[in-house]
This record gives sequence, C-alpha cells and structure tokens, in this order.
Amino acid sequence: MAIYHLSLKTISRSKGQSAVASSAYRSGDKLKDRETGETKDFTRKHGVAYSEIQLPTQAPAEYRDREELWNAVQSKESRRNSQLAREVEVALPAELDRDTQVKLVHDYVQQNFVDKGMCADWSIHDKEDGNPHAHIMLTTRAIKKNGTWAPKQKSTYLLDENGAKVPQIDSKTGQQKIGARGRKMWKRTTESYTDWNDRSNAETWRKSWADSCNRYLKPGDKIDHRSYERQGVEQVPTIHEGHVAREMGDRSERIQINEKIKTGNTELEGLSAVIAKVQEEARTLRQRIVDLIELMKKRAEAKRLAKAEQPTQSTPAPRSAEPTPNIADDFLQKLNADKAKRTKPEPLEKSVAGDFLKKLDSDRGKKRARKEREQTVEHNQGGPEL
Repeated sequence: MAIYHLSLKTISRSKGQSAVASSAYRSGDKLKDRETGETKDFTRKHGVAYSEIQLPTQAPAEYRDREELWNAVQSKESRRNSQLAREVEVALPAELDRDTQVKLVHDYVQQNFVDKGMCADWSIHDKEDGNPHAHIMLTTRAIKKNGTWAPKQKSTYLLDENGAKVPQIDSKTGQQKIGARGRKMWKRTTESYTDWNDRSNAETWRKSWADSCNRYLKPGDKIDHRSYERQGVEQVPTIHEGHVAREMGDRSERIQINEKIKTGNTELEGLSAVIAKVQEEARTLRQRIVDLIELMKKRAEAKRLAKAEQPTQSTPAPRSAEPTPNIADDFLQKLNADKAKRTKPEPLEKSVAGDFLKKLDSDRGKKRARKEREQTVEHNQGGPEL
C-alpha cells in the first residue's frame, strides 16, 4: 500500500555541509569540491536507481553537469552561514514501475520548482527493500534572464497602507528630505527576491506531491498529504524508518515501534468500525423520529382544515334565569296536569268531578236535615193555625 512521506530540509554552511558532497552522495557520483580541493566519490554507493538535472530556460547549459552547478553555487554563497540548497525527500509508491516513478518525479519537479526558476538535481534510491524514495536538491537563488545569479534580496520602496511611498522626513525641518539633484527621498526596505522561502509553499508542495501520485494510483491506494488528525482518521502515524533501520530488520528499534503502532491501529480500526456502525444506526433512528414528527404535524393540520370546512352550527342561546311564578303559569300547570290525568283516567273519587258530586250530596243532606228540623218544631207547637 502506498504511503505518504515528504520532508523539507536545508543544506547550509552553518551545519558544516557541502552542496557538492551532498550531490555526489545522492547521485552516487564522483565530484570535485573546488572550494576544498577534495573529491567526493560515491560511485560504489548501492541503490541509486536514477539521477537527473532539470534547469530553467535561462540557466547556463554547463549547469547540466552537477559538478559545475554546485561549485557555482558554493562560489556565489560565500558567507559562512549561507544556505546552499534546499532538499525535498519524497517516498515513491512501490506499486509503480520504475519508468512511471521517473516520470512522476520529473513532472512534479518541473511543475513546482523548475518552472519557478530553480535548478533541480534529483535521484531515486531503491535498495529493493520496499522503500523507494527520491532526493531532490534545489538551488536557493534565482537565475536572471542573462544567466547570472540573482540576489537573494532586493531593495524596494516602503509603502503605506494605501500603497503610497513613505517619505523620509528631516527631523529639523519636518519636511521631506531632498537628495542629490533635488530629488525627493523616500524610505526603502529589503525583501526576498523570490517567494521560495514563504512558509505557505510547504503546504502547496506537500499537496502537489499527493495529487501527482494519485494520478497513477488506484482508488484504494491513494495517499493524502494531511495528517491523520486533519483527515479525521483515528490512527497513530508510524515513524520514518529509513534504509538503516530496514537493513537491521527486527533488530531496529524503529521497526519494532512501527510494528506495535500497526498492531494498535488494527485494533483501533476494528473499534472504529463498531463505533461507525452505532453512529449510522443512531442517524437512521434520528431520521425516523424526524419523519414521524413531520407526519404527525401533517395529520394534525389536515384535521384542522377539515373541521374548518364543516358548516357552522348555531349555538343554543343560554338559558335565562327562572321567571317568577304567576297566575297564568299556575293555570297552565294545572291544565297540563288535568290533560295528563285524562290521558290516564283516575278513579272517580280521586277526580275533580268526584269532589264536586261529594260536595253536592253534602249540601242536599244539609238541606233535608234543616227541613226536617223545621217540620218537627211546627208539629210540637200544634201545627199551623186554621
């Protein structure tokens, strides 16, 4: 499986390094350092599979000889702390054949460095140990159109926030200084001749290498320049082993550490799969709940609209307070009571007619009794006179 690796470093005098010696070692070549008079011979070095020099169009043709190129660099970089070269080291996908690896590196170097004005000297190392990689040495100084080395810094006018030149002020007069021939004087500043040292380039070069490799890799083998943390991947990255560790095999501490990391990542991958499954089920359940709530809302709205479309029914008027009883009401109540009684006849003695007949008999009986008493009194008095 392809792995991603890209590292950036500088080759400088302050570290006691030599650009000529570094080039000889990486290319497996024999080069003479004219500064020291020493010859660096690495022709017996094992594992150098391919070497090439790529130049911008304005570079002198003799720089295709790496001995000429790097001696010219060291001659120009005379300061004791000068940066002589920048090195980019990349891991090559072992899945690709040699010709494809060469084309991959060539195109990457041309696009990202040579087209920007850098001279590039690069080599592929492969000891058939599963760790093919490339060393890319780059010049840190640009070449002018006339083929000469450009300065690393240039002087420019200092500009304010509006892009206007900032004048030099005479402290005595408070006015802008006037130089020779009556010319106004402006503040100046120095800046890099190129933007090659800009920190943002590192991210650009790293991403470009991943993109370049992925053009040749299968979907399952593609690489990513971002860290596991930036990718959101729950894994511990392995450490770079290098050819020394690979030659030592299991005796190397780096190899042992990577084996432990790989074992741990395998266990972590299984746990991550379980977590992913639980998260997927939770998302499904959450969506079902949302759908159910939405369905309930739609049904409630449908019922509300159906009820609103039904004809309006008159609301019965509230009952008024009970009226005060009067004669008419009493009559009606009695009349209703009589009607009710007639619908179900009661015995004569319990009816109104029965009461009337009883009263009539009582009056007749009283009249007869009074008449009999009168007759009795007359008889006792001798009767009427004749």
